[in-house]
Amino acid sequence: MLIDRINIYPGENKNYPFNLEIYKSEINLDLKAPVVLFLGENGCGKSTLLKLIQSKLNLIRIKLPNTSDDFKIDNIQIKVSPSLRKVKGFFFESIAFINYIEYVQNEISESRENIQRVEEEYKNKSNYAKMMAKSPYSKTIYELENMYSQDLSTSSHGESYLDFFSSRIKDNQLYLLDEPETPLSIQNQLTLTAMIIEATKRGCQFLIATHSPILAAINNAIVYEIKNDVFTKVKYDDIESIKLLKQFLNNKEQFLRYFE
Repeated sequence: MLIDRINIYPGENKNYPFNLEIYKSEINLDLKAPVVLFLGENGCGKSTLLKLIQSKLNLIRIKLPNTSDDFKIDNIQIKVSPSLRKVKGFFFESIAFINYIEYVQNEISESRENIQRVEEEYKNKSNYAKMMAKSPYSKTIYELENMYSQDLSTSSHGESYLDFFSSRIKDNQLYLLDEPETPLSIQNQLTLTAMIIEATKRGCQFLIATHSPILAAINNAIVYEIKNDVFTKVKYDDIESIKLLKQFLNNKEQFLRYFE
């Protein structure tokens, strides 16, 4: 595994997130699996854990430019594979995905406008001068339009997310995914699950905060359920949300009768 364990020692640190109840006590988590999942209600602290790991390992974070809520913390220890000098990978929050698409499209639009501006301002100058002035904007357009196999703005959110995700997967890297199922249909969640399993065969490791019963079902994954401000390692069939879902599917008429 790329990382085997995380130990968090709150100590005297009262700053966020150590003012949250779940992080006021020492936390020791086993991460020795290709896929580790964190399940729990919104606000339980699972996304915060991924941010702490991202900050500690200084992983790339997929987000909009000029935004930051990285934690400056020393009281966290992460056991890294002894064969690695530095863990590589990224942290991606699906909630930022649509904003990211809009940002990319705005960057392309602004670059095209700047190329038109250069055409006007340099109309009496040499072609070489004009080319040099347009060069940074042309480069931006080329890089953004060729970063993915399809135009993210013309695909469904689910298709765009999967294309974006697959373009970022590299062998032997760590991926922190915060609720990746958010823009995905059930079918696309299955596709994402297949992508994750395939990537683990190439040495990748995934830490995933999720509500998805599909992602939570990945074989040989470690699953932590966060409840009452405690991380508890559980088996799939013992996950509270899974048990409730099974009860609903097996007795949906009885459940729905209560809402009539």
